[in-house]
Amino acid sequence: MKNNMNYKTVKELKEKIEAEVKEDFDFEQHLFKKYPSLFYTGIDGELLPQFQRCWNDCPKGWETIVDDLCGAIVNYTKNTSRCIPNPDKKIMRFLSKRWLAISLTINRLFNPYKNHSIIFNSEQTQKLENSFAGKVRKATSTISKFFYKQELYIYQKPPEVKIAQYKEKFGTLRFYIDGGDENVEGMIRFAGYLTSKTCQETGEAGNLCQKGSWYASLSPEKAQQLGYKKA
Repeated sequence: MKNNMNYKTVKELKEKIEAEVKEDFDFEQHLFKKYPSLFYTGIDGELLPQFQRCWNDCPKGWETIVDDLCGAIVNYTKNTSRCIPNPDKKIMRFLSKRWLAISLTINRLFNPYKNHSIIFNSEQTQKLENSFAGKVRKATSTISKFFYKQELYIYQKPPEVKIAQYKEKFGTLRFYIDGGDENVEGMIRFAGYLTSKTCQETGEAGNLCQKGSWYASLSPEKAQQLGYKKA
């Protein structure tokens, strides 16, 4: 949590808070311009006004981590798809699996080449293909092609992601979203871990530190300066 306790006058504290608010606003505008799909917008396409959403707060030292996290989420949701069973083809998929087992048995029994170990010329190959076994194999192949055309499996993109809020809490990043999946949640957990190892003031290597009931991730120098000890 940002430390606003070491100021001599109310004016000095007010100026510091106003500067931090401006930094938060500027960084949020940067993210919105770079990753507009992650933010809720109004009918004018602009970022929703503050009174319609939660306040987003990112310490200066974590801006790169949050920026990279947003980039990873957008890259994943836009460029990834997974193959899943088509929910409208359950019966056809069952029949396809049954047919696969049957066709393998048929092809073992009716293989026009199974008793031959030589390389045939085109005339000999045509003769084998026109044999009874060859015709059976053609029939099984035709049925198999029918199943291949049924779109038994489809490609699905990951769920859309919208940022609900991001902030520092107890010395690490909290990044709340609407939508997403387990992969996005993994990205967020990893980013949270990185913030616990990164000074929120300077961006240098650090550790989670404590001063009374206050927590912050700080470099050793910054921790000593602000009176924190490693948690």
